[in-house]
Amino acid sequence: MEFENTKEAIALEDLNKFESEYKVLLPESYKNHLLKYNGGTPSKKYYKGVRVAFFNPIKYGGDTVEDVLEDLEDILPDNYLPIAYDPGDNQICLNLNEGNEYGYIYYLAMDLGEPSVEFLATSLEEMLNGLEESNNF
Repeated sequence: MEFENTKEAIALEDLNKFESEYKVLLPESYKNHLLKYNGGTPSKKYYKGVRVAFFNPIKYGGDTVEDVLEDLEDILPDNYLPIAYDPGDNQICLNLNEGNEYGYIYYLAMDLGEPSVEFLATSLEEMLNGLEESNNF
């Protein structure tokens, strides 16, 4: 899997600072993904009928995770981290709530003001490994 339009590389210290500021614990797979790409557009764009337009960087550029958190703070479910979005600005989120669904990926359709939450994958790896070049869902 290749990513285009990635942002400047970040360091583990950047992730630690983010976790400390937002009082969250990021899954290791997501940290590794950010350290490798820090945002960008995947070469394969479709997962279960959802087109992934862009992964949000933690730092650098527009549409950082922090920017989206601030913009959608009154809309996002508690402890859902916006990690990517589709062409219609619907969010793809990582569930950071403690429990069985920690690290699960959800699609939040933002069409009606209140997000409609739809399960996508049990992990970031599952989603990334399942991305396809065309919408076969």
